[in-house]
Amino acid sequence: MILSIVALISIIPNTYEITWEEQHILVESETIDFQNYVALKPIADFLSINYVLDNRSQRLFLTESEQKVELIGDIGTICYNNTCKNVPFAPVRMHDDIYFPASEIVTMIASGFGKLIFVKEVKEAPKIDKIALSPRGDSTVIKFSWVKPVNFDVQFFMKNAVIELDGVYKKEELNAQGAITAVELLPYNTYTRLELDLDGVNAYLERDQEIVFYYKLSQQIKRIVIDPGHGGVDPGAVGKKGLYEKDANLAIAKYLKELLTDSLDVNVVMTRETDKYLSLKARTQIANRNCADLFISIHCNASAKSNAMGGFETYFLAEARTTDERAVAMRENASLKFDGIEPASVLDKILLDLAQTAYLEESNCFAELVQQSAEHSLPVKSRGVKQAGFYVLRGAFMPAILVECAFISNLDEEKLLKEKTFRQKLALTLFQGIRDYINHYERRLNN
Repeated sequence: MILSIVALISIIPNTYEITWEEQHILVESETIDFQNYVALKPIADFLSINYVLDNRSQRLFLTESEQKVELIGDIGTICYNNTCKNVPFAPVRMHDDIYFPASEIVTMIASGFGKLIFVKEVKEAPKIDKIALSPRGDSTVIKFSWVKPVNFDVQFFMKNAVIELDGVYKKEELNAQGAITAVELLPYNTYTRLELDLDGVNAYLERDQEIVFYYKLSQQIKRIVIDPGHGGVDPGAVGKKGLYEKDANLAIAKYLKELLTDSLDVNVVMTRETDKYLSLKARTQIANRNCADLFISIHCNASAKSNAMGGFETYFLAEARTTDERAVAMRENASLKFDGIEPASVLDKILLDLAQTAYLEESNCFAELVQQSAEHSLPVKSRGVKQAGFYVLRGAFMPAILVECAFISNLDEEKLLKEKTFRQKLALTLFQGIRDYINHYERRLNN
């Protein structure tokens, strides 16, 4: 999907780009006491939030359904549904609008309306001097040249790839080379997009000024990506005693990383090591970008039907077979509301599912060995290996699983999940399953 973006005649400093669900607007700022402030009216209109400004009292009411945010010009207090909090910089009334610090907009919109927006200051886009495609041995390379470094993002679907660069490139044609069988260059005012067709490729590498597409044949497992589910504004499930799933996931993942690093000859990459938000797509991209040989996403389960439901279960990506499997996938995929993107189109899903098909049997085997470890090691019920359409597993170009360690909605299991010893036991269980899979995989491939 081509991003829609506001056309610019010129871009000036202290202009901010607001992004929400792949749509963009630009708003100019005013500098007040060394802080950049932006008007709230255009942002509210963009987000479909009702905007009512009482000129007499200088009160601004922002509402959507049952959600309400109230601000007062020049008063450092903001009220969310009648709960008021102090803010470090007061809103300012001017130009028949209420202006709010640009640095605080994301927090205010997320707290008041649960919408994830992205705010970045837009200055003149850097120039890309050259983009060149060329074969290099068994690989195909896209190489960039620039004076000022340009950030870029790769979306890789094995037979297709999309590259978006935060810079401007004036030329409009590139010739296909090697494994890149077709290439379309789409220049925009503030960024450049490349759409590629690929053949005979199952992996890619990102470097500072180039992207390498190649066919990976792994005889050994050397790099494992651990993904602690949720984080930041996305807490995941919340237990009745207040345990956030995101915190339990991260603690278990850190223990697992220690075990893998200390005991196996592997490199371990964490998608997050702090309480920060990551989109579901970004998690898989980290695995692909690092050419991971295994991917494991760590979660805790929850049930709306029964507080007594409990146990450990392991998932791989395939069509859900039961109502329970679909329910778990729907709950984990609900994090997409924080991603600022629409769910993938049917075509995208087919492409991503095809990518995983090559690893379906290996993912199933990986899941079986982790679940066997849980059955032998944990004091909670073994719920078996299951399959469902988890968005975070789509497009992972390696054996990939998602584990639900215990039920945070179960009071007994929530209590266990708070304990250091149980978290360490969970990490050891996952470690044993990973170790068993590595031994099984390398024995089969190298005999």
